[in-house]
Amino acid sequence: MADILLVEDEANARKVLSMGLELQGHQVCSCAAPAEADRQLQRRSFDVVLTDLRMEGRDAGLEVIAMARKLQPQARVLLLTAYASADTAVAAMKQGAFDYLTKPVSGEELASAVERALFDAAAHSGGIARQSAQQEGADEEGGSTESAGDMLLGESEAMQRVRERLRRAARSDFTVLISGESGTGKELAARVVHAWSTRAKGVFIPVHCGAIPEGLFESELFGHRKGAFTGAESDRAGLIESASGGTLFLDEVGELPLSAQVKLLRVLQEKRVRRVGDDREHDVDVRVIAATNRDLEAEVQQGHFRGDLFFRLNVVPVHMPPLRQRREDIPLLAREIVRQYSEGRARLTDGCLKELVSLPFMGNVRELENLMQRMLALSEDSELDATLLAEMYSGVQGGLQISLQSMQQQGGDLDTWVAAMEQQLIDEALADSGGNITRAAEALGISFRSLRYRLKKGHAPDAEV
Repeated sequence: MADILLVEDEANARKVLSMGLELQGHQVCSCAAPAEADRQLQRRSFDVVLTDLRMEGRDAGLEVIAMARKLQPQARVLLLTAYASADTAVAAMKQGAFDYLTKPVSGEELASAVERALFDAAAHSGGIARQSAQQEGADEEGGSTESAGDMLLGESEAMQRVRERLRRAARSDFTVLISGESGTGKELAARVVHAWSTRAKGVFIPVHCGAIPEGLFESELFGHRKGAFTGAESDRAGLIESASGGTLFLDEVGELPLSAQVKLLRVLQEKRVRRVGDDREHDVDVRVIAATNRDLEAEVQQGHFRGDLFFRLNVVPVHMPPLRQRREDIPLLAREIVRQYSEGRARLTDGCLKELVSLPFMGNVRELENLMQRMLALSEDSELDATLLAEMYSGVQGGLQISLQSMQQQGGDLDTWVAAMEQQLIDEALADSGGNITRAAEALGISFRSLRYRLKKGHAPDAEV
């Protein structure tokens, strides 16, 4: 749970945001103006500061960021904008904002942003992410690599492979495409690559492609000249130019419209960008890392994503495994999350940990963190046991329970759930057969070749033929 300072001058928006945060279990102090925020920052300590950009007819949110960085540098600042403005986003990042959110913001987006902010804050106090990838101890020679890797907690073979792939990716300036389901830590992995790279002292600018209105994509990414369209009152550099010398992270790159894909391809090929309405190009020195929860190869085949752009982005592919494929990491993650949020005052029983390992976790690490927070909020004891878990999570004893309601509650889409059920049945068949693929295939009623294909497709552990 967090202490949050909310700065929003519009009364209804302030009320809605406060209620949403309080329902998530946070303590909220709300105020309507920067002057009042200044007084609150001097009176008490906050974990997160959430501020609107436009207040009192000006970009007062930038003033709030400056106040927070001066008075409470430990707090993470989230900026609310009416739309994703390149100028304000970059200015906010440079002044010390952790992230920005585009209005209207959903409860899920807000909860996720606060979780990421708390996760990053824990880096500086010994929590899950021991050091921020954006600011981790880079020395004059390019920085320490081990501390950044600690951000991706997990001792499984799958996570060891991920960390090694990220370490190799950081050695060059090639583009990286991080794939994986929602909640697997794709942005965290991108921040680790940035921290391990020679660009660690440059900016890391995350762009949530799904949050930018389609009509603003080109202006926000590539910038525009004064008069290029209605409302373009001055020249503006885009997010790509603003990330020069650092890293541009394109989250959910599959959401880019085709028109923007063409221009992004040219940027990757030529290292030059042309602003909307401009007749000349500008050199850029930027490293691009993209992430997606879609199957971009399938999107290419369906004509929804450019094949040439896919190949440009997919120079160094990194796949973040779903939590259900690295179940041995669940106890470690769960213990660390509980330790972080309870400040060491609560613990999970062995029985609870055993039940946790059996859950589907369609929302991956994000769902696990949310579940741990709810258990802490509802528990009247310092021990979190399996009884409390069973009250909160359907299907604990029965493995993967599928219904439309459970799918909606736990996250994921139909394809993800079908894949998870398939993987569970394969795992059970392999366990029953002692890892013998031939006998497992017979038990499943499919051919040996079909099972081998499914094992390869699902990145499952090798089994004995």
